[in-house]
Amino acid sequence: MKIQTSLFLPSAIAIAAFLFFVLTAEAFVPSSSSNKPIMTQLRAEIGESGVAFEHVAREWRCKYSPGPSGGPGDSPSLKACQALLDEYLPALKTLPGASITRQVCGGCLDFKVSITQPLKEHGEWAEANYDPLESEFLAKLKAIEGTSMHETQEITFETL
Repeated sequence: MKIQTSLFLPSAIAIAAFLFFVLTAEAFVPSSSSNKPIMTQLRAEIGESGVAFEHVAREWRCKYSPGPSGGPGDSPSLKACQALLDEYLPALKTLPGASITRQVCGGCLDFKVSITQPLKEHGEWAEANYDPLESEFLAKLKAIEGTSMHETQEITFETL
């Protein structure tokens, strides 16, 4: 039996292309069993490293000084850092898609605040130079006696 390749091949390619499109297109369309709007998430990758992410955090940090006991438990500067965070926490929580974490290390005397957002929302805040919240917060953090090494950092932040 002789198959006419000139007729079969284009048909096979067309069918394969159609099946590929139909079968893979579903991966690009979020499924929804309700009538709620479908939200899409941006995703980025750092070059060809395999490090992909959907969230970015802006970190504000400093070193605080130990208290009279030599540790964090009675540190006036740590107490003042926490009071400052308490003051700004309601405003930080209004940032679109934001989740706020605080990290305190009693050994190396770190006080860190991370504001994590999806890429799009974080990008919009970054374009505004993180203001007015960042400049105000950092100015007040720097004014706390016993704090040093006031820094900011932008990092990817993913739950794995």
